[in-house]
Amino acid sequence: MTAISKVVATAGVSTYHLPSCHAFIAYIIPAWYNMPMKDLTIIAKNDNIVLRDRIAGDVEAFIRWQTTGEWLEFDAPWEQAGKPEPDIQTLRDKFRERCEKKPETPRKSAMIALPDGPAIGWVNRYTHKGSEDAWLIGIDICEDECLNRGLGTQALILWINYLFANSNYHRLGLETWSFNKRMIRVAQKLGFVLEGTQRQVRKWQDEWLDLHNYGMLREEWERLRRG
Repeated sequence: MTAISKVVATAGVSTYHLPSCHAFIAYIIPAWYNMPMKDLTIIAKNDNIVLRDRIAGDVEAFIRWQTTGEWLEFDAPWEQAGKPEPDIQTLRDKFRERCEKKPETPRKSAMIALPDGPAIGWVNRYTHKGSEDAWLIGIDICEDECLNRGLGTQALILWINYLFANSNYHRLGLETWSFNKRMIRVAQKLGFVLEGTQRQVRKWQDEWLDLHNYGMLREEWERLRRG
């Protein structure tokens, strides 16, 4: 049995751990609990997590995430250093514009949400430099109350399965920094192969950081799916 083939069983999450995460989101975004799920385009789901298209109702959470959350400490934090305060109205307008665009298949990104609807983060993909047959993927859980519950692991499994199943791409890659121990554990757990490490490629807060490069081939994904 593998994490890819048995999403919930191996992700280390039980519904016992979820109520405080749900309660927090309900407090922050109470309007979500009046929104029917039929209004959302579901890309992939399991009992605990949904991947779906973004909608206008996500905008206030998205704006809040630009300046708050533990995720900012691990997703290239040097890009945030000295960054001016975002113009809220510009962020809101651009987000809503993206909601109105017809998404492509397979999606370039998706919102990670709880089964009730409220978003807690996102997944994405982007082209690997120098290759038209490979994508790099990323993930952020932006609500601190939803961290360390295995939800990111489950979301990434759904995203990997979705991308391979809806494309002919040969390879998915994942890059993470040496200080992101959580992401390293997830990559290893899901069966990504450590293909190389760029040692001490960046200095941050007086510490040299390595950049780890992980990859998964389609044939490896198919083998993991079979368990």
